Amino acid sequence: MGVALAEKPEVAKEKRDERKEKLLKLLTYEVVDGKPIYYRGYKDVLEGKKTPEEVMGSSAFHARVLEYVLRRMFASLPEEEFRIATGEVGVITHTGSRRNLDIALFKASDVREYELTPHYYPVPPLLVVEVDVKADVGDGGDLGYILRKSRELMDFGVKRVVWILTSPRSVLVFELGKPAVILGWEDEVEIWEGVRLRLSDLLKRP
Repeated sequence: MGVALAEKPEVAKEKRDERKEKLLKLLTYEVVDGKPIYYRGYKDVLEGKKTPEEVMGSSAFHARVLEYVLRRMFASLPEEEFRIATGEVGVITHTGSRRNLDIALFKASDVREYELTPHYYPVPPLLVVEVDVKADVGDGGDLGYILRKSRELMDFGVKRVVWILTSPRSVLVFELGKPAVILGWEDEVEIWEGVRLRLSDLLKRP
């Protein structure tokens, strides 16, 4: 009968470190200035309290808000002129940062050569729509993250950045050359020319 041998402490530590490294790579949401920004809740995954899917996946409410916005965009913007990308769209900004976007509106002629490649978009969208903050923001808080990301995107060439926040129910609009605007869900917001939304309508729908 064989005798089970205890794993050497250094081997066990090496395996734990390897597992942690793999998890951190998986849980990286964005890379900014060469440094990773992780999904909110990533520490719970490292501690075994949650699975990666629990912190990386979107809630049903988040998905419903995205659907609401996308339906109006697809109904109003012609395909021959625009491309509407969604599903954590990856872009590489002018600083080399890797940013993920909920919805990105591109000029069709700007992205045709990239559409069938496995790479992130190297060109700026016209419009970005983000629903809530999904990143672990550290000490800077949600607002600090929103401001930094919006400024970087506009410096990259994005014309307008719209943040839809489900708690509190607010809409933040950043546009080149104009003051930032904060609206409530009951207010009508034109996210792009001809695309108007009133988020409170979403709450009334069956």
